[in-house]
Amino acid sequence: MTLAEDHPTLRAINPTAWIRQTDYPDLAFRPSQRAFDMQRAELLALLESLAPEAWSRAATVTGAGAPLTKSVRDYVERMARHERAHWRQLAKIGDAVRG
Repeated sequence: MTLAEDHPTLRAINPTAWIRQTDYPDLAFRPSQRAFDMQRAELLALLESLAPEAWSRAATVTGAGAPLTKSVRDYVERMARHERAHWRQLAKIGDAVRG
């Protein structure tokens, strides 16, 4: 929405609450991983196509304390930091499995 609309207002979503409202924990791993991989490839293609000024497009985020203004760049940087921690977790699991 941040790319499609001029400064939209978005409601924050609590990921734990979202998971409790879905069957996400019960889904099979491989199909879920394939869906994630496809969605991530689409997102990366979109981000790679952005004009420089699109990275500063912003939205107001409500529902998690005081309203915040977040840009596309803010979201992408946050996602990268979040996923970096998961890559470290996966590396540890791989090391443990290999012994």
